[in-house]
Amino acid sequence: MAVRKKGRRKVNYKGRQYVWHVQDKDQRIPKEGGFVEPVKERYLHIIDNKKQFIVHYRIPKPRDEFALLKIEGRSFPRQPGAKEVHVPRWRHDSKRYPTADFVRRLIHWCMEES
Repeated sequence: MAVRKKGRRKVNYKGRQYVWHVQDKDQRIPKEGGFVEPVKERYLHIIDNKKQFIVHYRIPKPRDEFALLKIEGRSFPRQPGAKEVHVPRWRHDSKRYPTADFVRRLIHWCMEES
């Protein structure tokens, strides 16, 4: 089954094509008093055409120490078998809309073996 490309952006990295998009999600966090308040979070989703590399990068807020990367695909050379990885902060990682250059850097970081 092919990857849906409508409304998505494409980027090439080392001859492989990836599709990416940004999505807002509400995460419900209970306050100390027990009230649940929705918090907006933004995720950058990256998928390769063969669906072997699937990651979801939570775009960090300026006060966060690290970013969170959730892995679904089978291909993740940095930490095989990992489901979540803490990603170091980069210079422009908290921009509301990431660029194709940032997506390439993130893919490069994922493909490096640690």
